[in-house]
Amino acid sequence: MDHTQMNHLIEESVLLADQLETKYHYPNNITHLLYLIIPAFIVKYGIENERVILDSFTKVPILIDDKQDQVYQAYYRSIPVFENGKYSTHKGIVLKNYQNISLMQLLDNLVHEFNHAINSIHQELRIIDDKLYVRTGLTSIIYDKNHLSPIGKEDNSILEEIINTKQTEMIIDIINSFSKYEIHNSTVVAALYSIKNSISNSYQSNAYLLQSLVCKSLIENKTFFSTLENLRFKGNIDDIESWFDSITGQEGSYKRLVELLKLTLDYQMKLTKINKFKYFTIRKIRKINQEAMTIVNLFDQNCNYR
Repeated sequence: MDHTQMNHLIEESVLLADQLETKYHYPNNITHLLYLIIPAFIVKYGIENERVILDSFTKVPILIDDKQDQVYQAYYRSIPVFENGKYSTHKGIVLKNYQNISLMQLLDNLVHEFNHAINSIHQELRIIDDKLYVRTGLTSIIYDKNHLSPIGKEDNSILEEIINTKQTEMIIDIINSFSKYEIHNSTVVAALYSIKNSISNSYQSNAYLLQSLVCKSLIENKTFFSTLENLRFKGNIDDIESWFDSITGQEGSYKRLVELLKLTLDYQMKLTKINKFKYFTIRKIRKINQEAMTIVNLFDQNCNYR
């Protein structure tokens, strides 16, 4: 992309972000970050997906709930409704602790949650028997289709977060790369300057750090990551389990990896709440991580292209 094309893309994004600011009453700092976030998503997912990306920013409002939360700084929600004889969803990105986070954390939160939203557009809803599945990336929340009351959540939410965290880092690196262009919009230049001064080389998110380290060789595996990126974006996720197991050569390996990642997070949360016997909890986490890494390494070693 040359300088003229980049400036055209940014100016289109500025126009949309200004419209969203008026529609949803966004504060200036969020609008100015959107000036950079929107074109970065278009670069990441390709101009052929521009319509999907712009629709996501238009239809998924940012909602500020400025309450302190020790667990979540932000989250993407998609709530099912039954209107005019069909199922649909009301979407939103909720920001917590808004007044008390840094520029980079705000940027990370926005990119991370919009990436969930964009990877949930295609084939978001499906009905199996009397259950309604609302997809967020690789995982789904399950509802009773008649009463729309939540029943449960699929265990692979942690793998979804790991993939999403890696893509968040990639998109923020794209934003940082915009500094090589001669951008004409002074507000965009100022926002980009602030971001660039906060990143030394490539950006690293601190979200789901332990789980990301456990899956490091999996995320760096080109076969695994590119396949999941493609299937997740299109919503074609039903065959991932059998595909993964066919490469490891062990039936149930994907399901077990998903279980272990969830267990790791559960024990991490437990560790923050207990004062005694922390050593035993840490040993348990290490044992779980070792089993998970065995599965990860088996997949990695059995790939012809990694």
